Amino acid sequence: MKESLKQFIRAGFDSALQNGSIQAYYQPVIRTISGRLCSFEALARWVDPEFGILRPDQFIPVLEQDKRIHLLDSHIIREVCRQLRRSIDSGETPIPVSVNLSRLDFICCDIFSVVDQQVSAFQLPHDFLYIEITESILGEQEGLMHEVVDRFHEAGYQVWMDDFGSGYSSLNMLKDYSFDELKLDMRFLSSLDRRSRRILTSVIHMAKEIDIHTLAEGVETEEQFLYLRDIGCEKVQGYYFGAPMPYAKALEHLREKGVAVEL
Repeated sequence: MKESLKQFIRAGFDSALQNGSIQAYYQPVIRTISGRLCSFEALARWVDPEFGILRPDQFIPVLEQDKRIHLLDSHIIREVCRQLRRSIDSGETPIPVSVNLSRLDFICCDIFSVVDQQVSAFQLPHDFLYIEITESILGEQEGLMHEVVDRFHEAGYQVWMDDFGSGYSSLNMLKDYSFDELKLDMRFLSSLDRRSRRILTSVIHMAKEIDIHTLAEGVETEEQFLYLRDIGCEKVQGYYFGAPMPYAKALEHLREKGVAVEL
């Protein structure tokens, strides 16, 4: 990363949070059996006149290095809750949204209280917000992670394991934690050869046996979508259905594609 961009991120982060430059973009999640929109994933984008739209991989490493990532995640959670409240107040069908939590969220703040306070402030049902936790952080500070995941569940939130298959996946994680949904990493889909098809099929069948729902991310082609649907993957997400966009644009894009909202 260019040093000038790093300096810009460090110097401008606080003001970007205040002036709305850092926004929640929404990527659709589609129910395979119906082809309908069932939720969104909220992803951070930094929209700047000089640098354009900064991707998360450009600014998140800097914020993690500076131990300020929890400020970003708290901001996105607040913006998602604000959008959900706006949808309810305008009479639209509210669409659940998943948000990503970083490893440092569990160290730098009481992330459960951050989420729960925003949900309460905007008077939202707890089942409108899904919590995504990356598989790789679950082995760290195991006692704390168990405690926080249990608090989310006891309060009525769904907790998803994100990026399953991205590294050295451990079945102990599925045994030791109670997840509502498993998000299969996009690298599973990079090549639909015979071996990867068998692995995907086995993982999805295993998840069903232990009552965990499945979502495959990184779906880019009709072939991938149809294959995942046929082997029983319940949900899909990826550029085949839409890139992350501002909320109104995401809904407009789906309407143009003829994708209806799940009721």
